[in-house]
Amino acid sequence: MSIRPASRLIPEHVPTPAFVIEEHVLRHNLSILKRVREATGCKMFQALKTWATWELFPIVREYLDGTEVSSLNEARLGYDEFNHNVHMYAPAYKDEEFADILKYCSTIIFNSFGQWKKFKPQVEAFEKETGQKRECGLRINPEHTGKNEHGGLWSPCAPGSRLGIRISEFETALAADPHALDGISGFHFHIFFDKQLPDLADALPVIEEKFGKYFAEMQWINFGGGQQITNDEYDVEGLITLITEFQKKHGVVAHLEPGAATVKLVGALVASVLDIVHRDDVPYKIAVLDMSFNAHTPDFLLSPDLDMPIRGARIVRTASDITQDEHAYQLAGGTCVTGDKLAQFHIFDQPLKHGDRIVMEDGIQYNMVQCTMFNGVQHPAIYFLKETGEMHLIRRFTYDDFRARMG
Repeated sequence: MSIRPASRLIPEHVPTPAFVIEEHVLRHNLSILKRVREATGCKMFQALKTWATWELFPIVREYLDGTEVSSLNEARLGYDEFNHNVHMYAPAYKDEEFADILKYCSTIIFNSFGQWKKFKPQVEAFEKETGQKRECGLRINPEHTGKNEHGGLWSPCAPGSRLGIRISEFETALAADPHALDGISGFHFHIFFDKQLPDLADALPVIEEKFGKYFAEMQWINFGGGQQITNDEYDVEGLITLITEFQKKHGVVAHLEPGAATVKLVGALVASVLDIVHRDDVPYKIAVLDMSFNAHTPDFLLSPDLDMPIRGARIVRTASDITQDEHAYQLAGGTCVTGDKLAQFHIFDQPLKHGDRIVMEDGIQYNMVQCTMFNGVQHPAIYFLKETGEMHLIRRFTYDDFRARMG
């Protein structure tokens, strides 16, 4: 087992608000993914929907095969800044963008037979005109939902999901057109959110039972993301065995698209306390920060049951569990939105005061890519803490950035 190294961040050295990415932790996570890749011969793609700090892509290129993208902008970023091995999936493609998608993507995954039928002639014309091969795949929906799915919010296979082809739809399409799979070289499924290896081991037999008879016609199967591969407790050797056996059984190459696993605990969102608000009708104080949960960490508002790990604090879920002598705080943003606050409470060893740094320890994944400048709130700067200890400023955002987004 490879243990993730501790953070070297000294929050008092960071102007806030700021994202700080730590090189030594990033390389640790990437080394685990590379080990799986080299031990199995599978392909590893960085999912840009989780993290897309392109200035650091040269580091990631040392470990992974390419990028997994979901929009034309992401595709071009992967093509321009990572390498030309760009795999794209989107629920639907726009007519006016598809020529550029063909230009920038080496693999294109379709969400339905209808989308595949619509764009297949353009794929064939592109290949004939340029001599460049484009791999095409279909996303399948095995209708498998695991445990602890946050009410189904993050489950791509929940009832009513628009994502992927269910087996009944799959078989109906093939019955109508026995050649519907002609030109398709792989399947893609994505069914997980922050899961361990036993969840994948439970899901694979369900997928094989429904779609396995078609795997022999494929060259690759994309397992998607959502596996906590770089967590200390994850069974990496078990994953290597599972992938090896799956590839041998079906004669395919497995593709994985880690996103959160790449940047799990790689960096923090650091904020400062601006004010402490006292209210006599609640057993906690409110710490107003120079950032916004609404604008900078929206997933924690969508899923109030997600824990926001704060350095030096423990989480309490309900106000009734707070005792009078504890230094309990609800962390809140500096915007005028009433709900710009965490649903949970944090207990600190010492009382907070103006200027104290608040370190949101797993602050990189999804937060950086979803940040907005709503209410004109200051967008967090981006810093890179190198292995040498040097703090490098990647980007600081200004009024001009805010203004440019408005017109």
